[in-house]
Amino acid sequence: MILSPAEKDYLYQSLSQPQIVRPDARAVHQYRPLEATTSFLPGSNGSARIRLSDGSECIVSVKSKVVTSAKSASTSTTARPQLIDVDIDIVGIRDDSNYVANLRYQLLNLLQQNFPHEALRLTSRYAFKLFIDCIIISHSPYPLGLISFATYLALKTTKLPALISDVNDEEVAELPTFSDDWDNAQSVEELMREKQLGSSFQPPILITIGIIGDNLIFDPSIEEEQVLENGIIVSFYNGKVITPVMNTSFSSGGFKGFNKSLILKSVSLCNKYCPSITKALDTLVNQDGEGAEGSIF
Repeated sequence: MILSPAEKDYLYQSLSQPQIVRPDARAVHQYRPLEATTSFLPGSNGSARIRLSDGSECIVSVKSKVVTSAKSASTSTTARPQLIDVDIDIVGIRDDSNYVANLRYQLLNLLQQNFPHEALRLTSRYAFKLFIDCIIISHSPYPLGLISFATYLALKTTKLPALISDVNDEEVAELPTFSDDWDNAQSVEELMREKQLGSSFQPPILITIGIIGDNLIFDPSIEEEQVLENGIIVSFYNGKVITPVMNTSFSSGGFKGFNKSLILKSVSLCNKYCPSITKALDTLVNQDGEGAEGSIF
């Protein structure tokens, strides 16, 4: 919905005052009501669907493929292959547009840099590669947060077949062999525990924050985006804010300057409230891994 000049001015004043009044009465850190479904695509290793109260909807599918893990010829160390790939499709927008390419780059870069890749390693020569397909059926505001949360749920519910062949295959030309029983499939978290890489798995997420005056608001709506002066995208992983923390513009008005102290404030807010966000997402996964659906915000 496009606001009139009078409506924009009223909303700007409401959001820029010391006591923020958002049009939907949300708190500064509060997300729009959200419903999610997990593990509903039978042909995928993991899947999730998220729907927001404004009609925005995103489906994410995770599929795995066995790939070779290249070994460096010049050294004895093993070169880590890129074991994550991301594809984003937005209904009504060209796949080769800068808008889609930018969303893909931000999500792919975050996952490639912050993922327990060793958990995907099968043998001395082979590893799983995860292909993450994101389809945005509809969206109003900037959809990066929506994609990020759906990807989080899909990765948390991803199951990979259990390896039954030898893990030491450097001397033999043997392809990995897997169990036919899907009940033996393991989640990424179970693989991490098995390989002593940690006891829990929390994929990284991206938080979109709007800037208006000296105020910050989480998850700006389409109406709020029309009066925002700037925006920040914050990466959160393993209980803390990580790099990159990026500047972005949610509206067609372009960038405006802002006080650098707002970056520190955004980091502080994310460190305070993001653990509750990941806890809510984890609660949904733990309720029922087979077709669970419910409101988590």
